[in-house]
Amino acid sequence: MPVTAHPASQQGIDTRALPPAVRALRLGIRALRLVSRRAAARALATLFSRPRRHPAPEREVALAARAERRTVQDGDKRVQAYVWGDAGPERTCVLVHGWEGRGTQLGAFVDPLVEAGWRVVAFDHVGHGASDGKRCSLPRMRDTLRRVVEETVGVAPAAVVAHSMGSFATTLLLAEGWRGTRAVYVSPPDDLLVYFGRYVEIVTGDRDLLPDLIRITEERVGEAAESFEFPRLVGLLDQPLLALHSTDDADVPIDAGRRVVAAWRGARMVEVDGLGHRRILRDPAVVRAAVDFVAAGANADAAGA
Repeated sequence: MPVTAHPASQQGIDTRALPPAVRALRLGIRALRLVSRRAAARALATLFSRPRRHPAPEREVALAARAERRTVQDGDKRVQAYVWGDAGPERTCVLVHGWEGRGTQLGAFVDPLVEAGWRVVAFDHVGHGASDGKRCSLPRMRDTLRRVVEETVGVAPAAVVAHSMGSFATTLLLAEGWRGTRAVYVSPPDDLLVYFGRYVEIVTGDRDLLPDLIRITEERVGEAAESFEFPRLVGLLDQPLLALHSTDDADVPIDAGRRVVAAWRGARMVEVDGLGHRRILRDPAVVRAAVDFVAAGANADAAGA
C-alpha cells in the first residue's frame, strides 16, 4: 500500500513491512534530522500538505459532462465546481470529498438527490481534481467549502454529504454557525492528532518530530492545533447527523466513526461490511440511506410550514 501525504490514509499500512519507497523516504528524513531537526520537520510538513491527484474513471467524466461547470475564486486559486438540478437554496445539497479525492467521487449521490427534487453542488478542493494548486490543508478545505457555498448557494446549505477528511472540514463550518444544515458523514475521522502521529511514525520510525510538525503546520496555516480538536468542536454541535462507515475501513477505522456519533448529540450511525473506505461511496444501500436522511429534513420542514 503506497504512503500518501496525509495521515488519514495511513491506517492500513503495516509498519513492519514498509514498501521500498517508504523505507527510502524514512532513511532520508532520518539523515536530514541529523543535520537539522527543523529542516526535517519542514520536509515532513511539505510532504504532508501535497495530495496526489488521481485520474477520474469514465463514470465520473460522464457525470461531470452533464453538470453546469462553475469556477469559484478561492483566494489566488480557481476552484472547479459542478452543479446538477435547479432547486433553490432550501433544497441544495453540497457534496464534499476527502483527501486526494474529487467532487465527482461522490457522483453516485447526484442522480438520486436530483430525482428527489434537490439541487446538488460538488467541487474539487484546492490541489485536487481540476482545481488549482499543489498544496492543501484542513483549514484550506474548510475555507474552500465556505467559498463554494457562498458562490453557488448563497446561504448555509440545507444538507451536506461529506467523505472522510471532507467531513472534518464540514464540522468546522457547522461549529461556526451552519445551524440548519443536515449532515451525512461517510467514513468520518475524529481526532486528527492521532493521524498526525501515525504519519510521523510511518515516515520517520518514531514520533519524535510530531511536536515540530504540529508547530510548523500551525505557522503555515496561521491557526492553532487546538482549534481543530474534535472534543471541543462537538460540544457546539446538535445538527442532525447520519454517519455511514464500513467495519473493514483500513484508512479511517470504524472506531473513529463510532466516537463521532457517540459524542454528537442526536447523531445516528449505520455500519456496513466489506465496503472499505471508497467503495462505500458507490453502494446503493448507502446512497439510499443518505438520500432518505437528507430528504427527511426537507419533508419535516414542509410539514411544519
